[in-house]
Amino acid sequence: MNFLAEKLEARALAFILLIGVYFVVNLLTRLSLPNALEIDEAAQILMSQWYALGYDSQPPFYNWVQHLVIDGIGQSLFALSLVKNLFLFLSYVLYYLAARQLLASRSLAAAAALGLLTIPEIGWLAQRDLTHSNASLLAACLFLYGLSRTLQRPSMASYLVIGIGIGIGLMSKYNFSILCFCACLAVVIDPLYRQRIFDRRILITATVALVIILPHGLWLAQNFDIAFQDTAAKLAADAQKGTSSQIGAGLAELVVTIASYCALTLVVYAAVLDGPLRSLPRAGNSKTRLIETMFAVLVVLLLCMVLFAGTAQLKVRWVSPVLFILPLYLCLKIEAAGIDGRRFLRRLLPVILVLMVLIPASLVVRIVAAGPMGTHPKLTVPYQGFVEEIVRKPEIDPALVIAGDALMAGNLRMQMPGIAVDTQSYPLHSPAFSWSAQNPILMVWRANEETGPIPPGLLSRLEQRIGSVPPLEPQVIVLPYLYGDDGDGIRFNYAWVRKP
Repeated sequence: MNFLAEKLEARALAFILLIGVYFVVNLLTRLSLPNALEIDEAAQILMSQWYALGYDSQPPFYNWVQHLVIDGIGQSLFALSLVKNLFLFLSYVLYYLAARQLLASRSLAAAAALGLLTIPEIGWLAQRDLTHSNASLLAACLFLYGLSRTLQRPSMASYLVIGIGIGIGLMSKYNFSILCFCACLAVVIDPLYRQRIFDRRILITATVALVIILPHGLWLAQNFDIAFQDTAAKLAADAQKGTSSQIGAGLAELVVTIASYCALTLVVYAAVLDGPLRSLPRAGNSKTRLIETMFAVLVVLLLCMVLFAGTAQLKVRWVSPVLFILPLYLCLKIEAAGIDGRRFLRRLLPVILVLMVLIPASLVVRIVAAGPMGTHPKLTVPYQGFVEEIVRKPEIDPALVIAGDALMAGNLRMQMPGIAVDTQSYPLHSPAFSWSAQNPILMVWRANEETGPIPPGLLSRLEQRIGSVPPLEPQVIVLPYLYGDDGDGIRFNYAWVRKP
């Protein structure tokens, strides 16, 4: 550990190589698993059929990048995993560079960036099935780097970087605005840094951010109901609980969410800290106070959402735009307390290396041990087997596939790259197809019944695409789960729509 710690202290390249190897391992891990897709992966494959200024309740930045990569190297698990791991790799590097700006100790800068692995949302869930959140993390790290440069040595370039970070962030997740709000208010409150906001170079930040978000902003203005339908539905559900129970549930959710996000990081850092814990709360400087103000603004904002907006479902996505700074904040406190950064990094590295092994290993185990554990992860659904039995063996070439939901649609598109795939989940987008007697339409859905009826929404979508619907004969096929126990299968309901 001493050798690795010394390398991380001596050269930034050592950190880049370490984290680079880690993400290559994660990429190879995903390639070793079945080519069924998680929810976010399936959405990317489905939406790679068309470019648009907006798709659904998520901004389109990640979709655009993923689509470009698929256009360049083809549709594959490699294309999906490459984009995900590249985004995460760049996030860690930018976080490290930001830490280098704020910390005198290079060891603590490396410890801060490696500390991201201790945040479950970033270390584990980002690998399992996150896309837009990974893009938002990249933008947040870019924003943090620009902000740290601006606070230390303001320049036109640093204000430009902040603008790019804001633009990409708002094009990745709408909740990125929380980070912008908390950071802006914290800087305004702090008399030492307040002048950075009123510097005329802030116009560069605003202009660049506006240019980046303007095209999607115009789409958003015309499709506001689509972009915020999920949020509106959740608020409506919360409103039905009654004011007192709603507030109580919201406050409890706030505490649990913050605790679950921070707990592992706090436990790990406390366990490896070589010094009295009681010295940390008292230690601080202008940088730690600024971050503490950001945290306080976040809590007040979330409390207002609970008390006045009726929010009872405060998920991790509401705190992650700001609390991802926690490892850096703790390292700033450690440095302010005068604790040896090299020794801290040496003690932290074994934990980090264990996490670097456990995270990819757990992604494999949850799939290959699904049968004994009695679980059915999405990667164990046999979409490839379904396509083999229904499409390839009979040698049928579908003109169009209409799936019951976006998860199924993306998975079927993954198995049939050249076939147009449609779903009622994206009514604004209708991939072109050529229906003929030789090229029928395939409808696929799931139902618990042996031969469940075609869902009304699916029939409605079919009618939108072809007009009059001919008589249909629903069928069912049962296939075993991948890595499942004997007799453990899943039903696929389907129907061929043949042109009269």
